Amino acid sequence: MSGTFQVVSPREFPVRLGDLTFYAAGWKLSGTRQYAQQGGVQGAGYVTNTSCRARQLVLDGKFCFADSPAEVVLALDSAIRERTLFAFNLRDLRFFGTSLAAYTISETAAQGVLPCQLTLIAPNALSRVTAETEGGST
Repeated sequence: MSGTFQVVSPREFPVRLGDLTFYAAGWKLSGTRQYAQQGGVQGAGYVTNTSCRARQLVLDGKFCFADSPAEVVLALDSAIRERTLFAFNLRDLRFFGTSLAAYTISETAAQGVLPCQLTLIAPNALSRVTAETEGGST
């Protein structure tokens, strides 16, 4: 079998969270609108209220550290405890006013690499950014 093959290497997207840089290898964004319903006197259903809920962003990737993962873990723990707000760009989307809701860390034998999954809540509307500012933070 002959032909031309192209090797596709995974791309990581740098995301600045305060003083930390998270290298996202994948992400999942969930948005929802919630409806409140009430039954009428004759059994008909009525929507009585509706609202857009905050978006949930799950980032899969890693942190890089020099000596000990404690610096990363303590910074993430502090961000949850203090409800620290972050602003960052991911691909063509601008996230601002986001807060860290959860993190899962699993240290592997890879030196200086800390695999991690972050769950952030984005209550504000998303906006589009240009490619030049991808991954940056302001």
